[in-house]
Order: sequence, then structure tokens, then C-alpha cells
Amino acid sequence: MKKLFLTLIISLLLVGCAPGNSTPAENETTAAEPVKVCVGLTGSDSKVWDHVKEEAAKENIDIELVFFDSYPLPNAALDGGEIEINAFQHYIYLNKEIEQHGYDISVIGETVFAPLGLYSKKVSSIDELKDGDTIVIPDDVTNGGRSLLMLEANGLISVDDAAGLTPTLKDIKNLRNFNIVELAATNIPASLEEVPLAAINSGVATDAGFIPSQDAIVLEESKPGENPYINVIAVRTEDNDNETYKRIVEIYQTDETKKVIKEDSKGSSIPVW
Repeated sequence: MKKLFLTLIISLLLVGCAPGNSTPAENETTAAEPVKVCVGLTGSDSKVWDHVKEEAAKENIDIELVFFDSYPLPNAALDGGEIEINAFQHYIYLNKEIEQHGYDISVIGETVFAPLGLYSKKVSSIDELKDGDTIVIPDDVTNGGRSLLMLEANGLISVDDAAGLTPTLKDIKNLRNFNIVELAATNIPASLEEVPLAAINSGVATDAGFIPSQDAIVLEESKPGENPYINVIAVRTEDNDNETYKRIVEIYQTDETKKVIKEDSKGSSIPVW
């Protein structure tokens, strides 16, 4: 039933988005007709992907951006063949989705490290939190776990080491009796009108008008070497060698795109190429 419900939602969102399967090389005899590629994102807009779309159009690649308001939807849409690429998640989230749903999805490129932040409109420091205060975190396993680890790093709770990178509320010791509430990531910024602290992904925070590097009480630091929270560009595994999709990754991973990322995110999303 849940899968059917997601499929119905995706179908409604994707009206007018009809992916193509050809590549520029295959279209040499009909060069006037662009190759259409549907790219799934979260949020409501993306200056970075608008830039990539504009550059790709110069090479006869017509990128259509499809925006989803819930994290589970872009992978379901990709696996179901409704879109051809998505770019909204880090490695841990993708791997967890593959494990849970059996998706045959692979990474073909890396984009940015987007640090998680702790935000508040009621306190200026986590030291001002009172025992029993409400803290909101994302309701998906990977970002929720990441948030719990961040709360631990700041001395608010403790987490069982055996839980690894994806702890849940069952894996914590909450000696200060914080009321930790899980919400859909995109709904968390609005909760700041009511609660004293929330963990918000940088992309969601930016969409809500925050500048993470300035507005977060605490901002996650990037770590050298392999980072499981690096965001990725993903395709169905069968399309790993598709030349059009690989070319889109190359267009993304340019110095020009770096400039757009830095300007748009105010330095809060860090290009990794």
C-alpha cells in the first residue's frame, strides 16, 4: 500500500516529464531534437541546477528539473523509471534506501558536502537549553541518526557506539529528558517558531532563508578523507555508462558551477571536486 501511495504521488508530480533514453551520439541524424533528461531534486528551486541546465542546453541536452517535497520520493521515482537522475542525498542515505527497498541505483558523481546545523529562534547557545526542552530532528533514519550524533557531540545526549552512523532514539541515553521529536526534514524550519532547537540540513535551511554558516548555533564540520555525508548524483545502475548522464556530471563539476554553489549557499555547501 505504501509503495502504491508513493507511486501515485510521483505520477502526479511528474506530469509532463517524459524522460528520454537516447544519447547525443544516437541523435546525430536528428540533431535539432534535444536529448531530454529528467533530474529529481528536493526543495522548490535550485540555482546550481538551473546553471547546469543552461550549460547542458548548449550541448543539446534538455534537462528538466523535477522537485519533490519528501526525501523518499526521488529514489522511488528514479528506480521506477520516472526520472533518469537524482541529486539530493548523501552516500549514507542512498545506501540505506538501497538496503531497505532493494533499489538498483548507483553513484556516478559527487557534488557537495552540506553540513547539518543546529538552529534556534529562542536561544543563542545550546547552553541555554533547559532539561525537558523539545528538540526536533529529521524523521529519516540517516539524517535523524546524523542529528543524534551531533547532539551527542555537543553534550546533550549520549549514543550507543554499536549503533554506528545511523542511531535511532532507541540507541540514546537522554539524562536531561529532552523531548526529541522527529519531523519530515522540509517541515522542520517552521517548527522553530514553537521549539527551542532543531537540527536542519543545509539545503533545507537555505530554502527556508537561513545562511547556515551565519545562522546555525552549531554547524557540522567537514572531515578530511572519505566522508559518508558527501552528496551525490545517482542513476539506475543500468545507466552507469550512459554518455549523456556522464556529460551532465562533467558539466556540474566545473569551476563555473563552484562559483554558483558558493554564491548561492553563502559558503555553506562545499564543492568536493
